[in-house]
Amino acid sequence: MLRKFAVGLAGLVVVVACGSEPSSEFGSSSGANGSSGGGGDGGASGPFGDTDAGPPPPAVECKKMDIVFVIDNSQSMKEEQENLAKNFPEFVKVINEYKTDAGESLDYRVAVTTTDDRADQGKFRKGRGQGADQTCNPGPNNSPWLERSDDISTFFACRAQVGVLGSNVERPLESAKLAVTARIEDGSNALGGTTSFIREDALLAFVILTDEDEGSANGGEVTPAPVKDAALYATDFDAVKIFRGRWAAAVIAGDRGCQSELGQAADAVRLKQFITTTGKNGVFHSICDGDLTQGLQAALKTFTDACKEFPGVK
Repeated sequence: MLRKFAVGLAGLVVVVACGSEPSSEFGSSSGANGSSGGGGDGGASGPFGDTDAGPPPPAVECKKMDIVFVIDNSQSMKEEQENLAKNFPEFVKVINEYKTDAGESLDYRVAVTTTDDRADQGKFRKGRGQGADQTCNPGPNNSPWLERSDDISTFFACRAQVGVLGSNVERPLESAKLAVTARIEDGSNALGGTTSFIREDALLAFVILTDEDEGSANGGEVTPAPVKDAALYATDFDAVKIFRGRWAAAVIAGDRGCQSELGQAADAVRLKQFITTTGKNGVFHSICDGDLTQGLQAALKTFTDACKEFPGVK
């Protein structure tokens, strides 16, 4: 995408603390086009508990979040990565200051992967730039994710700059799926190959940042492979967390081939379809605003709202 934006997160604390509704191209943080979209809280097979889960258990406000950033690493994304890294400390400040209704702080994790599903295949990035896997080590364990107790702002600023040598066919949904399925199963996204990033009692949350649609290249259709129906990815994440209410997603991407004085981005048709299918735990925001602040506000608001209605774990 041929544009640059200046990101500033001043005032972000007010959004979460006061529960105000962030604006977007779709008018609401509840889903694409301001609606709750499809999808319910029915059971699904998954790694935790009964695979025939039935109706969701009563809501119990969650105290944990597992957050995956899926960052476009194609050649048009250098400025966006730099701005995300530069302003992430404000994101951390907000989530650190968030309190549950019981007055407790959130226990959260943050991991980074890319939209290149062929090279990275959903593997969490430990380093900065293409293939630099060891340069942002958060500690002696060289964890594939960052914990609240780490110097999370500093290390995320390093990891978020994933480089611009990735495939120009962006597949953020496929990468997100691989990150929480295949890479969990093979131990790549685990600590010591055994401790999984995904915690049963944590809200699993995705933030996707891209200037293309799922499976598109330079605003066109991917060739030669067909693109998976975006709505099916919601079912994939249901299978990981069993209930729709246990995961959430935010997409910051192009809307209707949007452009501004700063540039343009392809219309993220399939990504918007995914958010609509996700339902009330999904939010889409235009990357063409020229300011990432509102998109991050919408993501945090959606995640904290979802946390308050988290289906309880036995």
